[in-house]
Amino acid sequence: MDIFLIRHAQSKGNELNIVQGKSDNGLSDLGKEQAEKLSNHFNIGDLHAIYSSDLSRAFYTAEPTAKKLGIEIKKDPDLREADFGIWEELTYDGVKEQYPNEHSAWFSDYYARPEWFESFESHFKRIKNAMGKILKNHSIDEKVAVFTHGGSIKTQIGYFNNLTGSELAQFATVNCSLTLIRFNPTQHYEKGKLIYYNKIVIDPITHRMLQQ
Repeated sequence: MDIFLIRHAQSKGNELNIVQGKSDNGLSDLGKEQAEKLSNHFNIGDLHAIYSSDLSRAFYTAEPTAKKLGIEIKKDPDLREADFGIWEELTYDGVKEQYPNEHSAWFSDYYARPEWFESFESHFKRIKNAMGKILKNHSIDEKVAVFTHGGSIKTQIGYFNNLTGSELAQFATVNCSLTLIRFNPTQHYEKGKLIYYNKIVIDPITHRMLQQ
């Protein structure tokens, strides 16, 4: 089974450079355009199922692709981004100014989180649970798209590549990029393999579709 993890299109929070975990502000105008363009990457028969975080920035990114392929989107709150607690809705510059020590620690070590954050362990457990349900509900030869969040994707990169917190802190997932995890010839979660990370299909500068 192939599971494509897709980061949502540009959100209003991304546009304003604010911290958004459980916050649900939807897509920016550019994000809506990106979601439409992303659907051009997929053709009928490419996917057997589509899952999404229940946060609107992920769900509305999935919607054009689901409509094109005639597939119902299955929402799963386990696919949400981490809860950033009191940092939610602050700008990243504001966070750096108000919480310099915690900001520096987290950006140096992705596993090091302030006490008001959802822990990495909790976040990873949620995503693993969501992946496990997908593996259970589909056959080994199917391909599934999962529309989720940058941090939720990084939990999987860290696990399947056995990265330290400082190594994982260097990863930045682009809006609408694809990450592929393959479970073949097994459907055991622990046997999955990262095939590629952060495959960019929409140019972040020109916002045009790249050649497949």
